[in-house]
Amino acid sequence: MKRTLLNQWILLAIGGAAAPWFSYATTPVLQCYPKPDLPPILASLNKNDNQLRIDSGRAELIGNQVAEFSDTVQLTYRDTLLTAPSARFSKPEQSMSADGGISYYSSMLKVSSSSFSALLAENKVTLQDAEYRFLGQAGRGYAAQMSASDQSVELNQASFTTCPDGDNGWALEAEKIQINADDGWGEAWNSFVKIKGVPVLYLPYMTYPVSNKRKTGVLFPNIGSSQKLGLDVALPYYLNLADNYDATLTPRYMSQRGTQLNSEFRYLTEAHRGSLYLEYLDKDQEKAADFGARYLSHVSHLADFSDRWRASVDFTDVSDDAYLTELGSAINNQSDTQLYRQANLSYYGDYVHSDIQLQGFEILGNYNKAFSALPQWDFSSAKPLQLTENVQLLWAGQYAHFENDDLYKRSADRVHLEPTVRLPYSTPALELTLEGSLLHTYYQQKTTEPGVVLDESVARSLPKLSLNGKLNFERDTNWFGQDSVQTLEPQLQYLYIPFRDQQNIELYDTARLQDDYSGLFRQNRYSGLDRINDANQLTLGWTTRVYDANETERFRFSMGQILFLADPKTPALLDPTDSNTDPQAIAATESIFAAETLVHWQQNWFLNGGVQYDAENKRMVKSNVTLDYRSDDKKLFQLNHRYSRYVSNTEIAQLGALGTMPIAEQWQAVASYYRDINNDRMIEANIGLQYESCCWAIRLVARRQIETNLELLVNNPNNPVKLDSGIALRFVLKGFGDSAGFDVSDMLSSGIFGYRRPYLLNN
Repeated sequence: MKRTLLNQWILLAIGGAAAPWFSYATTPVLQCYPKPDLPPILASLNKNDNQLRIDSGRAELIGNQVAEFSDTVQLTYRDTLLTAPSARFSKPEQSMSADGGISYYSSMLKVSSSSFSALLAENKVTLQDAEYRFLGQAGRGYAAQMSASDQSVELNQASFTTCPDGDNGWALEAEKIQINADDGWGEAWNSFVKIKGVPVLYLPYMTYPVSNKRKTGVLFPNIGSSQKLGLDVALPYYLNLADNYDATLTPRYMSQRGTQLNSEFRYLTEAHRGSLYLEYLDKDQEKAADFGARYLSHVSHLADFSDRWRASVDFTDVSDDAYLTELGSAINNQSDTQLYRQANLSYYGDYVHSDIQLQGFEILGNYNKAFSALPQWDFSSAKPLQLTENVQLLWAGQYAHFENDDLYKRSADRVHLEPTVRLPYSTPALELTLEGSLLHTYYQQKTTEPGVVLDESVARSLPKLSLNGKLNFERDTNWFGQDSVQTLEPQLQYLYIPFRDQQNIELYDTARLQDDYSGLFRQNRYSGLDRINDANQLTLGWTTRVYDANETERFRFSMGQILFLADPKTPALLDPTDSNTDPQAIAATESIFAAETLVHWQQNWFLNGGVQYDAENKRMVKSNVTLDYRSDDKKLFQLNHRYSRYVSNTEIAQLGALGTMPIAEQWQAVASYYRDINNDRMIEANIGLQYESCCWAIRLVARRQIETNLELLVNNPNNPVKLDSGIALRFVLKGFGDSAGFDVSDMLSSGIFGYRRPYLLNN
């Protein structure tokens, strides 16, 4: 008897039929099931043993044509076992049958049946009154009849559930399931989803995969509701166009907005992969009649031409600034304030690294447009060139063409060259690097804005000299009673760059960078190349760390400050298109003191914080602190505070708390709260309660938060803050479209802020 008739066909019939309908629950659900009582002989079976063995207490041969076995019959083949009180084998009929309580075992499932029959010549097997249970995953069910041949598998009056014995939380029942193993697809007729024995969903007919093969057809709908959208129903229709490309069309009905059509096209070749995505709403019922259509389009492409050549495209466009906040999207978050667009071609050579890219930003909200680089070509040495044993030569350069088609046309061409001579010295205790660079930049600028005078041609040359040194000390110490190692890492940097008047250069891609501890050792406090700060300064800093015996960092403290040996002359950025335009907030003339710390004093507790302090003007620039407790995904707590003197013309001071904890067996509570200290108002609050059993889960969440509207100016008294409230209810049948119910942390991660581990809070 072939293995397909004892094992593979059952797995196809049961496991295959369940595959598209169910995603089997994992370890937490398996713990709901008692450990199955399996025959000891299973442990000794070998899947490579192709010999069929029949053992019984009594055997009788009738006329050399029929063999009857009784008194506990045991049939083994490879790693499968079938037991029965009696069995009969007929040579003329090429058939085998067993009655009176059949038990079938494999490494994946157990089947109990009232009778078993096999027509060996036809490769057909039938079981009656079969109860099955998966051994490697949660799931059990029943079929009045199971039959299989080489061509197909059929189950009649079949059921499936992931609930344990005695629990009728949910089940799926089908009148008939038929599977064609050749094309990897099955069909089901007259299926019901039942909860506590009550039918709640009827599916008259559906097809589904029993392998990795895909097929055109309707997918399961997504159903939800919200205050902004009303009832929200999306019904995807999948198109299997070819083995390497497909598409999905998704009509989305929103009772308060209208009907939207979403489409996605995906492709995959040996060297290329990507997708084209479009969301389109012809008329928004909440908008004026002349508002026009609303849409989001997205293109993503990756190409690996060879080990040296790669390319990528990432482009997103929306019809209006409020699209994401009002309608939401699968492509971008509702809180995104800008859309990044880029196309890149990279070359990785032995001596040269090159990037050619087109890049730009669409800033959402009432802000001036940013410049786009069309194109920008960056090139640099792939590795240092050894001039002598100790002297290295590095080089970098850039060509960029900038355009801005806001109210007035502005454009520029920029060429930058930067050769560097480096003298490195390194030992385990000392790292010392001396560098000298020549920074030469040439601009060709044009503008049509009246009253703005820019030099059409600008050439700027600057030498740069830096010396960076770092010492590494360590000693054995004791950390809360544990043997540990403490390091001390003092660091010093001297930087000299002469002053050049750069007011005749427009700001194309330049913004002030923040002065965290690592930022103190940057050689330019601006991004881009349009401003290079003059410097005659000394940066002093040090870091100490404590590592336990497992080399886990238990403590870290860093502090440093820039000491100006001469007053910097580079003025502050005053570009109105930049979000950081407060001269007092961003001038590169402050002597910033920065400190950061991490304390991990116990396995589950973390304290993380950082400050940036303007020592010259004696004021705080930025700070953040968080106290974090993490035992597992069922118990998380976090208290956090952040302060920034200047974010979009606004001083930010916010306090937040969030957490989740079990309140009873199978019950979990989740809550978060964020408050604006300066304006004494709530920013966001969430509270949720969820229940989770072995085979189903339910979650109720109430949320209230400030309604984001990027088309309105921040802190404008004519635009009062609006609060948006909502309640969400989600019900999950484990194994029916969800693997293991709810992950508590996903509720903490949603919303405006969400849960973030301490080391991410600086972002």
